[in-house]
Amino acid sequence: MSDTTTTAPPQWAGEQPRFVKLGIAGALSGMFLGMMDSYIVATAVPSIVGDLGGLTSMTWIVTSYALAIAASTQVWGKLSDLYHRKTMFLLSVAVFLAGSMLCGLAQSMGALIAFRALQGVGAGGLLVGAMAMVQTLLPPKESTRVSSWTGLLLGVALIAGPLVGGVLTSSLSWRWIFYVNAPIGLLCLLGTVIGVTVPMRPKETRVRVDYLGIVLLTSAVVCLTLVTGWAGTTYRWGSGVILGLCAVVVVATAAFVHVERRAPEPLVPFRMFRTRNFALAQVLGFAFNVTMVATVTFLPQYFQNARGVDPARSGFLLIPMMAGMVVVMNRSSAYIRRTGRYRILPIIGGAGVVAGMLLVLLLGPDTNPVLASLVGIPLGIGLGCLIQNTILIIRMSVEPRDIGAAMGMGSLTRTMGSGIGAALFGALYLGALTRTLTDKLGSVGPLPSGGTGLNREQVGALAPAVRAAWSAAVTHGLHIVAIGAAVAGAVALLSAYFIREVPLVDNRPDVRRPPS
Repeated sequence: MSDTTTTAPPQWAGEQPRFVKLGIAGALSGMFLGMMDSYIVATAVPSIVGDLGGLTSMTWIVTSYALAIAASTQVWGKLSDLYHRKTMFLLSVAVFLAGSMLCGLAQSMGALIAFRALQGVGAGGLLVGAMAMVQTLLPPKESTRVSSWTGLLLGVALIAGPLVGGVLTSSLSWRWIFYVNAPIGLLCLLGTVIGVTVPMRPKETRVRVDYLGIVLLTSAVVCLTLVTGWAGTTYRWGSGVILGLCAVVVVATAAFVHVERRAPEPLVPFRMFRTRNFALAQVLGFAFNVTMVATVTFLPQYFQNARGVDPARSGFLLIPMMAGMVVVMNRSSAYIRRTGRYRILPIIGGAGVVAGMLLVLLLGPDTNPVLASLVGIPLGIGLGCLIQNTILIIRMSVEPRDIGAAMGMGSLTRTMGSGIGAALFGALYLGALTRTLTDKLGSVGPLPSGGTGLNREQVGALAPAVRAAWSAAVTHGLHIVAIGAAVAGAVALLSAYFIREVPLVDNRPDVRRPPS
């Protein structure tokens, strides 16, 4: 019987479709949209609150977006395996753009939070769909070249996001931080429609969506994300809210495992975890994001609060780290394409993270900010070696039919690393800062904001002795975070050591081999 599901001509191994570069550009621009929105909104929050009110709900502008991404990534990944990958990606772009336009039109804080959640659902599909499409369009060696570009996109989003958000908010309106997504999103749609021409549809089967698994996994992920964000800050660790959320996480996770073992098309195929490399890759991805959140969150805190650098300049001081990440991703991509080997790279990555975090321990309250920014170079090298090769290892560890689910699981693991890392390091940082201030300032008196949240102007207005104590406390808090991140780097190093290097064969699900 002839295969009626494939209408395009066969795609021989090593041959690329005519407009593949345009298709890759569409995927990367979609990924960039998801990355950029995480950073561009933060600077506009004060203006949004001033316009819409709802001061007590302002954190949900960011939280609802992050929760929706965490809850939807695995679902999008599995749907791309069950249905047409290109169609699922285009649908995620449409959902993201609809959420963006509605956010720009929102007339109340409640409406904005709801539309941000819708935008986050689309963003989850952007991040997972882009990676799944790239892995399907290109053979493994070539896909590493595209992975190196993601480091550049992340750096641009991290540094340019707050700057662009500030400029749009001050010169036009906070609503334009959402409207600006439209032209990029339209280019993404155009590039994907024209450039992605190879067959990306699974074999014709009866599709049975794991709805119960979706509900259980979403419940567990959302509650775990809330615990990491609320525990120790909004609520005490022993409060009823936190304990109740933890109970939901445990029950939902246990029920999810039970359901997935019996589902015909499980949301998370546990067969993926039978491969050691796949399981170790999840550890690498988690450790990467734990370290990443420690770096991009607490180094700027040090620059601004201990060294008195303004927020814009503190962003530029992260450029050495981003440059190290981009350069090493580019060079490691060339190394993989030339040799077909990759196991040594995550080992270097783990070692680089450990070395970089140990160098952070040398920073003092009086270290020159430019000199301090150079510690980001080994960190960037380590992070660049980890993230790129984590994606490659995941791809080479699963069957073609599971690429979408595998990319979704990798994205979910990294998202959990960010959330748990931010909560853990935030608690460690605050505890170390408070203890140091208590030891040094006993009789000086309370600081503004309870001593835990001073801006640059407030720091400059403090008495010299108090300012010195504050700088020392911030530096000590950074050191505690660095020790924790170094442990995460050591875990990544140990996990990378046990990775098995397998040949980089072309395992794309929709590639036809030429006749012999």
